Amino acid sequence: MVFGALPTAYHDVQILTTHFQFSGRLETLGDVSTYINDSTRQSLSLSDAYLTPLTPGSPVKGFNRPHVVVLRPQTVFLYFTSAETRAAIRKLPKRELLVAYTPLAVCRGYFHMTAEARLRDFTDVIQEALIPVSEARIFPLIEFPTHFPTEVDLLMVGLSQLESYHPA
Repeated sequence: MVFGALPTAYHDVQILTTHFQFSGRLETLGDVSTYINDSTRQSLSLSDAYLTPLTPGSPVKGFNRPHVVVLRPQTVFLYFTSAETRAAIRKLPKRELLVAYTPLAVCRGYFHMTAEARLRDFTDVIQEALIPVSEARIFPLIEFPTHFPTEVDLLMVGLSQLESYHPA
């Protein structure tokens, strides 16, 4: 039996970290959900990247780079601009309408979790670093330097960036 290499795909994305806003093309191998949440992966590779500091009045302005590596634990929000890519993201069966607080914004939406998960401790048992939130609405705590969508059908939220949450 001959195994072929996993297919490489590129997905237009926007990423917010605690200090920067990125846009570019995310390179993935194989299934996008599996790739971005691979426990051995600590980074996301962007090509044709544009990055802007979030610090108001920063002397560093937005700039382009052919390749940028974003550390996954620093990711607050990841948005796939393609509806087809968003539809391909696997979601766990149970969903709860929550309000979650991050360093950059308050996020309201349906957080996906295992069927047996209890709301108060679902973050303790979830295996993904980037969790899907359906029907997400973002309320920024700061002004983003470039457009970032505030109402989306699906948004990936960095589990390590959740500071607190409660039922909506």
